[in-house]
This record gives sequence, structure tokens and C-alpha cells, in this order.
Amino acid sequence: MPHNRFFLESSFQKADILSVTSKELHHLNVDRIRLKEKVELVNGKRQLAIGSVVQIEKTRMQIEILSVVKEDAKPSIIIAQGIAKMNHLEWIIEKATELNATEFWLFPGELSEKKGVSDQQLHRLQALSIAALKQCGRLDLPGIEIKPPLNQWQQIKATMLVGDLSIQNPYLWEMPKNECIPPIIFCIGPEKGLSDREKSYVISHLHAKPIRLHSNILRTETASLVALSLIQSKIKI
Repeated sequence: MPHNRFFLESSFQKADILSVTSKELHHLNVDRIRLKEKVELVNGKRQLAIGSVVQIEKTRMQIEILSVVKEDAKPSIIIAQGIAKMNHLEWIIEKATELNATEFWLFPGELSEKKGVSDQQLHRLQALSIAALKQCGRLDLPGIEIKPPLNQWQQIKATMLVGDLSIQNPYLWEMPKNECIPPIIFCIGPEKGLSDREKSYVISHLHAKPIRLHSNILRTETASLVALSLIQSKIKI
């Protein structure tokens, strides 16, 4: 983890004085940050600020922004993920954040054992993504959206890929680079996969390209990570 890096949901401008409270304040206290010490702040909006602690109180810490840099936007790689069990979703969100997923679209699959995500669970997933953001050093925080079932989706202007083990489908690493143009959406089912009806819909109505990730059948939490790695071998990050 980058040293002394903390998340603050605010825009950064040089000379601003910002207050850190609640969970991030706890992290600052755990790390025993002292007055006048320099810290890094990220906001998930591609900004990195260097700040100096100017005041420490029981319920907040005030930090003066000394400098700000902004990162260019990355190519959009969206993971369209059939809702899985919570422990699997947590793994996917955390690790795929580290691997540069820019958005997560969670949808109830026909074979999903779990059909929805509560507000509390969504907050938990967002917190995991923020923790992964700080740990891996990236500056843009992926969005997490709850989507309707696939059969309610309209065609999307993007390169859409769907995992399919059929032997006639090419492996993702075999795809020509000119066929892998962002924004890219990789669609994957829950633990039991996509139903035949869902696959047919995304291929025929959403014009998704069926591809293979591996000769073996991958778990849903493995497939997203493999897809992200292979996709990034095709595009410039």
C-alpha cells in the first residue's frame, strides 16, 4: 500500500483545508499521523493530493492541500457480473479493482442463487473497492451499479464479450487488437453460469462476441480476473 494514503470523497484544490472524519480518521489515528506530517489523499476521481496535517481534534483531522496531480482517464473495461454469493462478489470487486476494472454492472442471472444486493451489502462492496484502490495505487474508483436481468438490456455501443466454452469460439488472447476496442464489456454469469437463453440473448440481441478464457471451466470469481488481464494485453492502459 502507498505510504500514508487515505480516501476522501472531495475535489482537491491547492491551499484548500479539508476535514477527515469517521473511518479514514480512524486509519489516520491507527497510523499515528502527527501534526505537520505529510499524507497522500485520493478521491477516486483520478486526483492525488499531497497534504499536511494542520489540526488534530478528537472527531476530525484537518489537512491543507499542498499540491494536486490528476491522472488521465483509463480505457473503460466494464465487468457485467451475474449476482453471485456475497463472499464471491466481495472477492471479485476487490481483486478486479486492483486489475483496473472501471465499472461493475451487477445483474440477477437466471441461475443466480442470490437475486439482489441490499443497500448494506452494496456499501460493503464499495468499501472493499475503496480499500483496494488505496492498496494498489490507482486513482480512479470503479462505479458499482445494480442492473436489471439481461433480457431487459438494450444494445450498448461498446465491444461486448461473453464467456462461452464452445470449442468453435476463439480464445480471448487470439482476438485481433482491432476487435478489442474500448469501451469493453465482459459479461459473465454467477456460480452456475449464464443460462442458454441468456447467452442467446446477449449474442443475438446485444451483439456480444462469444469467447473462451481457458480450456478449463473457471469459477465466476476467477473468470473476471482472467478476462481483465487478457483484455489489458490487447489495449493500452
